[in-house]
Amino acid sequence: TLVMGVSPELLHEIEKLSSCDISDALVALGQELGGLIVDVKMFSPEMERGTHKIVGPAFTVRMTYADDPSPERPDKHFLDACPPGHIMLIQAPPGSVNSCWGGNLSLSAHSRKVLGTVVDGGTRDLLEHRELGYPVFARFHSTLPQSTFTRPARLSCPLTFQPAQSSHPFKPTPSTTVNPGDILVCDVDGCVAIPSDMISQVIDEAKKKRMQDQMLRYELSKGREWEKAQERVKARLRSGQL
Repeated sequence: TLVMGVSPELLHEIEKLSSCDISDALVALGQELGGLIVDVKMFSPEMERGTHKIVGPAFTVRMTYADDPSPERPDKHFLDACPPGHIMLIQAPPGSVNSCWGGNLSLSAHSRKVLGTVVDGGTRDLLEHRELGYPVFARFHSTLPQSTFTRPARLSCPLTFQPAQSSHPFKPTPSTTVNPGDILVCDVDGCVAIPSDMISQVIDEAKKKRMQDQMLRYELSKGREWEKAQERVKARLRSGQL
C-alpha cells in the first residue's frame, strides 16, 4: 500500500538510513541545510540515546499565539486530523516558551497509530511520553500548557525551519521547508526531511556515501593518517575497486 504516494519498498530502504546519512545525501544533492529541522532533539522514548527511529510522512501543524486576531483556525483538532502512520510536525510561533505537546496528546496519538511527534518548540510531561514509549522530538521542554499561550492556525501547510541565529558573514541563513507528505527521519542525531520528489535520489546518494564511509572507516581502523586514508578511498573509487 502506498503511503502518501511512497511505496513500502522505498520506506523500507529509508529505514535502513540514519538521519546523518540522509543529510549527507541531501547536501550532495544541493539542499544546503541537508533537510535538517534545526535544534530538534529526542526527548522520548529516551533522552538523546538508543537506537529509536521514526520514519514516515509529515502531517504539518502551524501554531500561532493564543491572542492572534487572525481568523485562521482549523475545522478540527490537529490530532484528530492526523492520519495513522504519519508523524506529527508542529511549528510553534517564535519566542514561545510553552509546551505544544503533552502527555494526553501522546496517549491519544499512540492509540491512533501516529508514529511520533516533532515540535519546533516545547514539549512537557516527559515521563508520560516515555512510559508509553511514544517518540517525541522537540527544541526544549517546559511546564507550561499549549492552549493558554498558543493555538493551531493551519494544518497540512508548508513549514519552513531555520536556525534562530546565524552569524555567517558571507551568505544568508539557509532553511528547510517541509511540505505535507515529505518523509521525516528522526533518530538520536536529530530530525531531517526528505522532499517527496527526491526520495529515490536520496536513497541512491545515501547508499553511495555510506559505502564510501565504510571504506574510509576500514582505512582508519588500520591506523592510517586521515589524509592518506582519504587518498586511498578516492583511488579505490577511481579504479572501481568497491
